[in-house]
This record gives sequence, C-alpha cells and structure tokens, in this order.
Amino acid sequence: MDEREKLLRKIFGEEDGYKIEPPEPPINTQPLFPLRQIWPDVVDGLKNLLTEAGEIELAAAVQGLEVYDRCRCGADYCATVYTRPRPSGRFGPSHRNIVFWNADTTDLDTQLRVGDTSTAPTTEYTTILDVVDDEIRCIEILDDHESRRRLVAALPDPETIQ
Repeated sequence: MDEREKLLRKIFGEEDGYKIEPPEPPINTQPLFPLRQIWPDVVDGLKNLLTEAGEIELAAAVQGLEVYDRCRCGADYCATVYTRPRPSGRFGPSHRNIVFWNADTTDLDTQLRVGDTSTAPTTEYTTILDVVDDEIRCIEILDDHESRRRLVAALPDPETIQ
C-alpha cells in the first residue's frame, strides 16, 4: 500500500483495510419529550392503523409515547425514534414487529402489490413498530422525509442527549 492509499484510507475512516466505527452515543434512560410534540399526525395515524389491525392496547398507548432517542444511521430515508431506551444489542425474546406497508409495496414472493392482496391496513409510508413485552419500543418510518426532518430538528445530534 503506497502513501496515497494510506492517506485516503485514513481520510475515509479505514486503517489497514478495516473500517473504524465511531463510538455509539450513550444510551439515554430519561424521556426527552412526548412523541406527539414532533409527530402529532404520526401518532394519530398509528392509533388508527393499530386499531384497524386489532392491536387495541397498543393503539391506546400511542398517545402517551415519549421520545428517548432517534436512529443515528444517517440514511436520508430513515425516520426512526426510540420510545424507550434503545437496546445495547437485540430487543430480546419477546420482541415482535408490526409492519404497515406502503400500498405500492410489492411482495417479493408473489410479485403482487401488498395493498391489492392483503386485508391488513396500509399506510403512505412503510412503518415498522418494534414491540417488546406488549410495549412499543421503536417506531421506524421509511421514506417519509418530512417526519425525518422534524425528528432531526428535535434531536439534531448525539450531544443533545445527556
């Protein structure tokens, strides 16, 4: 490896071919503000979707969710918020996902559009809820740039969380 390649690897965060990962921000254990404060439309929409899906207890709990942190992946399509302290690893054995697909999503197995083939409620943006012990721990909304903008404005960087 010549000096130019070493310099480029250093600039792009790689040393000896291994990417150097930035340290994870500390896990916040205190709620920062109500979810409704930044996403009132998302809260109302989730309540309706969960009710349609028969998840009555989760639907009732949506109004009281609080924000602890957001995803720091940096992807411009990701609007993910943690409604409980983010896990340091996996969510655990009682974890399940509830997914509300965009109506234009195509099922890769059948090649049929989800909205045309399912009785499950659909939404404008794909939304994934991580549920642990019957409690919503994380809400992932994909490709909703307005929700991402509001989330990043509320929690711009790791230093905002103490």
